[in-house]
Amino acid sequence: MNEYHKNIVLLVLGVIALHLIVRNSQSEVKRLSEELEQARTELARAAVPVQRDTIRDTVEVVTQAVVEVTPRRLREALAADERLIKDLKLKVRQLEAMQTTTLETSDTVPAQYQPRDSCFYYSDQWADLSLQLKDTTFYYNIRDSLATVVYREYRHHFLWWKWGTKGYRVKIVNFNPHARVTYNKYIKAER
Repeated sequence: MNEYHKNIVLLVLGVIALHLIVRNSQSEVKRLSEELEQARTELARAAVPVQRDTIRDTVEVVTQAVVEVTPRRLREALAADERLIKDLKLKVRQLEAMQTTTLETSDTVPAQYQPRDSCFYYSDQWADLSLQLKDTTFYYNIRDSLATVVYREYRHHFLWWKWGTKGYRVKIVNFNPHARVTYNKYIKAER
């Protein structure tokens, strides 16, 4: 093999190595961009402060500021929910507001035992639980009730007059004492 052939082989091997490096770096960039998008989503969830309060001694109320966006930025704000909007056969420009709420239900309750049925059960206004020991069947039914109120905060007040809009806030009333609101996002389109 002469010097010319050796240079050609080295050049081909160099091109293949460069191709592999570029391909690996592209997959690395794609992976990092997905991680960045996930981190942005988690940051957006954490960035909107939630204020918790209790009324009637046991009913939890969550208050949060409304995120107001221009119609142009609405598509970016609803990027994660775009598939849901498409499944509902709607266009983003049709939306006035969209709310996403996440609940977590957990509690420890005493179970009663029925020896004739080999069954443990628990029931209250919000949950029905039963465990059949004969066939190891676990039945559960959990009910929740939320009330969502969106209200305007006035910018100015003088005596009994109020005018101007400082912003909007959302209050979520969770009536189930076993459940807790863990996340809420309310996006309103400015018109």
